[in-house]
Formats: sequence, structure tokens, C-alpha cells
Amino acid sequence: MAAAGKICYPKVRRDSQHFDEYHGTKIAEPYIWLEDPDSDETKAFVKAQNDITLPYLAECEVREKFKDRLTELWDYPKYGCPFKRGSRYFYFYNSGLQNQSVLYVQESLDGEAHVFLDPNKIKEDGAAALRGHTFSKDGTLFAYSLSLSGSDWVTIKFMKVEGEEELPDSLERAKFTSMSWTHDNKGLFYNKYPTNNSKADGTETDMNLDQKLYYHMLGTNQGEDVLCCEFPEHPKWHIGGEVSVCGRYLIITPREGCDPVNRLYYCDLQKLPHGITEKLPYVKVVDNFDAEYECKYHETLLKFVFKLHFNFIMCDISVSEQSECRLCFTSVNTDLLVNTGCLDNTDRLVTTDRVLHQSVLHLHALTSGDHLVNLPLDIGSVVGFSGEKEDTEIFYQFTSFLTPGTIYHCDLSDQNRIQPKVFREIKVKDFDASLFETEQVFYESKDGTKIPMFLVHKK
Repeated sequence: MAAAGKICYPKVRRDSQHFDEYHGTKIAEPYIWLEDPDSDETKAFVKAQNDITLPYLAECEVREKFKDRLTELWDYPKYGCPFKRGSRYFYFYNSGLQNQSVLYVQESLDGEAHVFLDPNKIKEDGAAALRGHTFSKDGTLFAYSLSLSGSDWVTIKFMKVEGEEELPDSLERAKFTSMSWTHDNKGLFYNKYPTNNSKADGTETDMNLDQKLYYHMLGTNQGEDVLCCEFPEHPKWHIGGEVSVCGRYLIITPREGCDPVNRLYYCDLQKLPHGITEKLPYVKVVDNFDAEYECKYHETLLKFVFKLHFNFIMCDISVSEQSECRLCFTSVNTDLLVNTGCLDNTDRLVTTDRVLHQSVLHLHALTSGDHLVNLPLDIGSVVGFSGEKEDTEIFYQFTSFLTPGTIYHCDLSDQNRIQPKVFREIKVKDFDASLFETEQVFYESKDGTKIPMFLVHKK
């Protein structure tokens, strides 16, 4: 620290010799050496920065006041949207300031809930996070992925749901992974990167290449897992793998980068003469990156329902050869499709749309796509939804400027009486939302475009 309150920043070496080339243009990278977090020079730079920052923050008179006030505001119970798996209901709950939300289970909607999995107890420092989870189709088996200290690398663990029994299987070197059970409960598909000498703790800076799709048979060692799909000619691809709702097909969705586009392939698991024992044959339905395809529902071999861009598509696929597919689309008109849920037992398709920056919840007939009714919502956003193909009920979670969350339950079994009910309302201490209101207004810009705005004020 220099005199008179001035800060003297450490000098940083510039490497004038390093250039990267982008589309034929050379771009100087004078600080490329800082991308190696393990070098002595980078460590010295970080220490010099901390030697300036930490004393300055320690002298800040209002820092603790801000921290205490923010902690007070954040300290309220938080519930996730319930979801049904098998015959049981599950939901995430955070008492207020827990590092990780806890997964609870109850035998029925009005039954007593108890802890199913508490990630906070896995590591003493609370740095273990539940990154993903999946239940088997019948709800008897559970797989979940854990990351440590915020790393993208995860370890996949397994449990029997009955009795919360931990299983010995453990899968390493998974990252940006799918997790999808086959319906015979014998195992699941997941993604893994090749083993090499590089570290895998989340601080590495090298690019991960050659992701592969594997099948793990429950009760076996990871070294025995079956390599199901790889694209060595496309080392940057990520390979999504999801078993269809009926359990017959593996839906394969290669993608590259973060753009919302993917290809769409499928493999008929019933036609494998020896089961999943080698690389899988697959049919290419869409073999380009022109849109995002997400299989939401499967009816027959030739009919899929999936998201395409922000429309919902019923797709009939006529296959004469594996390399020839014909797509016939029937689009459901929406403003901006965000999420969907199919409930085949009631022939219902639920869609969440964004209309003028607020959520609208539509109910359609699944087979025809006809619009039936809008479920009532105030101004705000639907941030959670659950409902499976075989269900007759849905849950959805709503949040707005005035509420951190209201969870609704809607029984769709009686098609003449569809009335959502408040299942759980999240409350914030010392705040009465009924004293306030939100309204949407529009401001017309110079080119005539109407810009939506929200005004929140006392009544």
C-alpha cells in the first residue's frame, strides 16, 4: 500500500511474442501465461493481488453490515418443485443458509417427509454439491453425480431407494454427463472423458476432448463399462444419451459448444441381438446443427414429439433405410416455448411459454395439439415443473417480484374440472406481499417498438 491512500498495483509481465490467430487475423495474447494457475509466476501474481485486496476489504467499515443484512434477507426456507418417481414423491428443501439443498422423500402427498440424501454431510466443509440425479423408471434405483469445490468433474454414485441403501458402484471422470437408466434396471448410460495424465479437480485449463457415451452395468467395475458411442472425427462434440419414455430407444443428441443446437439419432435397443455389449448402431434422423431437438415423448417407432427451436413438433419418421428419413411436422403455435411436459394418461401436453417477458401456462391435447385452456398465473415466471407421461397430476413453481415461490398442484384426471391449487407457499419474514402489486406497461421507442416494463409499487 502506498502513502496517501493510493494503491500501487504490482507490475505484470507482458509476453509480446505470443499471438493467437482467429479467422486469419492475429490477436496479441500478452497475458497468456496467466492461464496456467499452477505456475510459480501465476501464483506470485495472485498473492500480490491478494496482498492489496484483503487489507483493503478488512478496513471497509460497512462490509460486515452488508454481509449481515444480506444474510438476514437470504435466511428463509426454500422449497423445490415436488416430483413423483415410482410411488413416492421427492422434493428439495433448504432451511435457509445451508450450503446445499437437501433431497426429501415422502410416501404420499400428505405423508411425513424425511431426508433421502443430504449433500451437506458428504464433506465436512460442505463443498460437495449434487450436480445431477436420475431415478430408474420404476423409482427403485437412484443415481446421482457429486462435484467437489465447484468443479465440473463429477463422480456418479448409486442408491437403492428402499431404505436409502448406498451401492458400491462409483463412476469417475464424468463431466457434462448424461445419466439415463435402461428400463430393466440393469444399468445406465453416462459420459466419460479419456483417462490421461492431466488433473481433474476443476482448476485445469486444457480443453476436454473426445467425450464418449458408455453403459454401466450395475454391480460391475467401471473398467468393464461398454463403449456405446463416440465420434473421434469430431473431438469437440458432447454426446447426449437418453432412454425414451417407453424404454425401447436410446435417443442420441450430439452437440458442439454452447449453442442451442444438436443432431438427433436413435438406436432401437430391442433389436440388439446380444444386448448392450458393443458400440450401438443408430439411425440418423437429423444430421446437422440447424436447431435444438429434444425428444419429449414417444408413441410408436415412427412418431416422436420434440422441441424444435421454440415450437413443439409432432414428427412422423418414415424409414426405408437407415440413411433415409422423411420428417413431417405439425407445429403448435407458441410465442416462445420454454418448457413442456407430456401426460399420456390424460392425453395432455403442458407448455410453458414466455409472452411479453412473463410466463403463460397452456394445456393442449397431446394427440392433436389443440389448445384447451390456460392455467391461471399472475405476472411472473414458471421456474419449476414436474409431470411424467404416466401421471395424471402436475406440479409447477411460480416466482415473481413479490414472491420467492408458490408451488401449485393440478389434478388432470377430471378433464371437466381442472383447477390448480396452492400446494406450498414460500414466505419471507416480515414481508406482506398483499400490500404491493405489479403491473406491466409499455414504452414506445423511436422506431415504434413497444418495450415492456414492470412497475412494482404499493397498492
